[in-house]
Amino acid sequence: MAENTIALVSFVLTLMVFSYVLGDLPLIGVLYRSAVYIFVGMTAAFTLVVSYEGLILPYLQDIQNTETSWTSLGNSADIYIFFTALLFGLLLLLKPIRSLTWLTNSVYAVVIVVGASVGVVGALSGTLFPLLHATATIPEDLGSDFGALVDTLIIFVGTTTALFYFHYQVRANSQAGAEQSRLARGFRYIGKVFIVTALGAIYASTILTSLTILSERISFLFQFGA
Repeated sequence: MAENTIALVSFVLTLMVFSYVLGDLPLIGVLYRSAVYIFVGMTAAFTLVVSYEGLILPYLQDIQNTETSWTSLGNSADIYIFFTALLFGLLLLLKPIRSLTWLTNSVYAVVIVVGASVGVVGALSGTLFPLLHATATIPEDLGSDFGALVDTLIIFVGTTTALFYFHYQVRANSQAGAEQSRLARGFRYIGKVFIVTALGAIYASTILTSLTILSERISFLFQFGA
């Protein structure tokens, strides 16, 4: 019974989402927006439950135990960190009060700076440095395998030119003021080709994934209708 109910709800929600194809008609638009609101609400509720059970609750249990600590600074430091995070959360609730908006903006600034710092460190240590290391590493069978040689050259040229594309260097010119050398423009063009190719492949992969999900939903509709 429960499985049939879930299947029926999924069927109705799928039809509500597909109603977007019919346009923003008075009733049709309400159906699509209702499905979107339900999805956003359930996502927010799921995130809240997971955050509470997976982060907040274990943290509260651990700070009550003096033998455990989430950081190397000790149990007392965990308590300070928790109350600091709680204070930041309460300050975010002051956004509607105009006279206290600067407090909320200060919290936003801290979150953005910390997030940007973590993102930069993660990008460098998890993506850029491993990519440079893999580019500089020569495979052992490079001499005997022509395909490995071609792959290595493509990776090396693509990595170096793509990185060079974001480096803008000009030289002084008495007539034009400043211009790039032909060699620099050539490297930038090759890097642009590699970047556009990579973005095209990512976009194609996204479209393929979307079509796969779409075909699965259409198959579900036909199976449920049958």
